[in-house]
Amino acid sequence: MNNQSNFSLPFINTSQEDIVFQSPWHSQLFAITVQLSEQGNFLWTEFVEIFGESLNQARLKIQSLDGNDNYFNCWLNALEKIIVDKNMGSLQNLSLLKENWTKAYLATPHGQPVKI
Repeated sequence: MNNQSNFSLPFINTSQEDIVFQSPWHSQLFAITVQLSEQGNFLWTEFVEIFGESLNQARLKIQSLDGNDNYFNCWLNALEKIIVDKNMGSLQNLSLLKENWTKAYLATPHGQPVKI
């Protein structure tokens, strides 16, 4: 018996007002950050402090941080900073990974999974 009308999963949107993440990469970035913290790579409070700094820097340039790409770009900047600060990776490695991913993404036919 399937009674889905009484059951809802977290992060499943039932209406425009229920949207948690605007884009898939937002949710993926959030999940990666949570997982890294839960694995003990950094304290959540450490990330929040760096994220706050990233938001404050962005507010000097951007009028609105509305939870869309500009907000999650700040999140990404904070995650990259904590990865470097905690010696989990270097800016050079992160830059190379981004370059390789971009090339793979641009070379992948629409609808196919991206593989680096």
